[in-house]
Amino acid sequence: MKLFTAALFCALTLAGPALHAGAFRFFGLSSEGRAPELLAAMKKDLENGNCAEVAAGSEALFGEKPFAETKMQAYKYLGQCYELQELPDKAISVYKLCRGLYPEEKFFPARLAAIYLKAGFYSTAAPLFKEVLGGRSDNIEANAGLGRCYAEIGFLERAKEYYAKAIILGDFKDQGLLKEYAWWMIRKRDWGEAELILARALERDPGDAGLYAALARIAAGKGDYASAAARLSQALERRPGDRGYTLERALVLLLSGDAGAAEAAAGSFLKDPAHKDPLASLIKGLALYRKGNLAAARPLLAAAGEEEGSFTARLAGALLAELEKGSKRKE
Repeated sequence: MKLFTAALFCALTLAGPALHAGAFRFFGLSSEGRAPELLAAMKKDLENGNCAEVAAGSEALFGEKPFAETKMQAYKYLGQCYELQELPDKAISVYKLCRGLYPEEKFFPARLAAIYLKAGFYSTAAPLFKEVLGGRSDNIEANAGLGRCYAEIGFLERAKEYYAKAIILGDFKDQGLLKEYAWWMIRKRDWGEAELILARALERDPGDAGLYAALARIAAGKGDYASAAARLSQALERRPGDRGYTLERALVLLLSGDAGAAEAAAGSFLKDPAHKDPLASLIKGLALYRKGNLAAARPLLAAAGEEEGSFTARLAGALLAELEKGSKRKE
């Protein structure tokens, strides 16, 4: 036994401080002082939102010369509190420090990536999400985050890869992520992928009007305006009277050639002369223009053009200018 004890202490002496700490923990001889107790209090304060107490607790804990893993956990609590207080600069400082101190711990680059993503620094967030995935490629949040970064930057094909991974890893259960991914695929004009994802989303929530509106945009993108109008009718069944869906339906009806139905739908928002609705005025004006009733179309297009600087106003102005040219040619 004496020989074993002597050999053990010789090994500890040669191995250095890292093994010393591990050995002390193994034998129950903690050298951390009050650090574990302070860490437990920090955790409780974080859960209760008492961030001032978390900061004070971290100062006391660091003064106890805690083990590396205890100190690392304290930094996690401190950074999370700064995030709760909406102090991203302080959180970034903590996470950057810890990213250098604990390079194997992926919590810190993950939080940095999330902060930069939220702030709109997509090119800064992307490599941090990649770093997280380098440690664990099945991290759902990191895959989704990298997908968002690439989508916002405009690399939609690369975004598709990571969104798809996140959705598959999550077993298609995150409804918000499904809708977000479908929206980007509509932007990409990847109709097949968007339809596949929206079908999954509809299985989970068939009462979501927005899903039918998204399917309408796919149909319109394919040039199938009749189907787009039908999908928007389904959306309106679930959200009756919705202005956006009603006017969108009026527009696709106009594109399908049904100017009468488009005129009636847009006109339902123009019954009160005191109420101005530039988009409804534009659509009704376009419908009348399509029907050849130029005299009735002019005042509606003029009303649509009153919202100076908007796309609606610019389009209405262009149509009015075209009408004026036509009138002069006839003269």
